[in-house]
This record gives sequence, C-alpha cells and structure tokens, in this order.
Amino acid sequence: MNVPDNNIQAFLHALVTHNNREWFKANKDWYNEVWAEFNRLVENLIGEIATFDPSVAYLTPKDCIYRIYRDIRFSQDKTPYKGHLGAFINERGKKAYYGGYYLQIEPMRIMLAGGVWWLPTPEMHALRHAIVDQVDTFHRIMQAPELQKLHPNLGLNYYKKIPAGYPKDFPYPEYLFPKEYAIWFELPSSVLKQKNIAHRIASCFKAIKPLNDFLSENVEINLEEMESMKDVVKFL
Repeated sequence: MNVPDNNIQAFLHALVTHNNREWFKANKDWYNEVWAEFNRLVENLIGEIATFDPSVAYLTPKDCIYRIYRDIRFSQDKTPYKGHLGAFINERGKKAYYGGYYLQIEPMRIMLAGGVWWLPTPEMHALRHAIVDQVDTFHRIMQAPELQKLHPNLGLNYYKKIPAGYPKDFPYPEYLFPKEYAIWFELPSSVLKQKNIAHRIASCFKAIKPLNDFLSENVEINLEEMESMKDVVKFL
C-alpha cells in the first residue's frame, strides 16, 4: 500500500498499520492535529451544506463526528481504534435514522453517502411501499443527471429477488432489492489537497438532497423507537 501524501490519510495509514494503544499514545500530538483538521473540515462542510439545506445550519462538528475509539465489548476484533474518520451531518443528530450526509475518510479513499443505513421493519416496509406508489418520482430522483454523474451505488446488501408483498412486475426491481437505502460513492484522495474541499464535497451532497427529502417525507420513527434503537444501529 502506498503511503498517502496528505496529513489525515497519512495518519490513518499509520494507525491501521499500528493499531494499538502504545503507538496511539506515542503519536497523540499527531492525532490531535489530525482531529482538529477534520473538525475544521466538517465545520466548513456544515456551512456549505446549509446553503442548500438550512436545516443543518445550527449543527457543530461535535454533533456530527464519530469517535475514533472502537466499542470492542462485543466484538471479536479487539483493535482499539477505527481505521477511518467519519461524520454524519443530519438535523436530528449523528444517531438519527433519517436521510443525511455522511463523510468517511480512510487511508486510501474518501467515501460519501446519503440516505439511511438501517430502518426497523415497519418503517422499511412503509418506505418500499412509498417507492412503489411514487415510482415515477423516485425514478426521477435516482436518474437525475447531477446524481448519476457521481456513479452512485444504492445499498450495500441486496435481496436476490423482489421481497414478498411487492409487485413482481415492478418496472425497476433494483429499487426494491436493497436491504438499506443508503446511497454511496467515492472521491479521489486528491480532493483533500484542494483549497475548496468543503465546497467540492458539498456539491456532491447537493445531488443527494432530493433522495434525503423523499426519505424524510416517507419515513417516520417515533421517539420511543428511536431511543430503543440507539445502541443497536449505527450509520455506516
């Protein structure tokens, strides 16, 4: 693996190679420098997104950024740190189950995502029925030129056939196959060296907003259900 030439990815590359507490403690100053740099990026990104989605304008980086420390209590993988930095910009917070804007920086790639990573069964059924009932609207959203030029992927896991309860002759079965309604794509690592990086990333997120709007209009989770799911579901 080649070593990245930007500070954030260089640190993550080293962290993945030396994922232990001794190395992390010895390089804590480097981590603090990278953490501050990532916070500034997210702060600028919130401002850029707010120009087309004012609902996020009040957020701070703390509302959006995930910890780098892994929860290893129930995991066979006992490495203490994540190999990426991630932030989910959503008006309801980073643990919300509604459409938002996700940034993940890894040692050798940048991933952007939107939509929702997971929904409880009743809400998932409601969303799929909304797609069936509003098929033309959803198809226009997914095929919009601004979105398609990003070469997006809808979902990460898929059913092999249309789930039970939906029309087998549905004209766009690829919209019913996903087990999650997150849309994702990658950007080249060179983006991190651009002066207008937040603007570049936000311009991609702007193409996702119509999908997020569709999800927000057709998904409703009550507050008690959201609270009970907090320790179960994490976005990406």
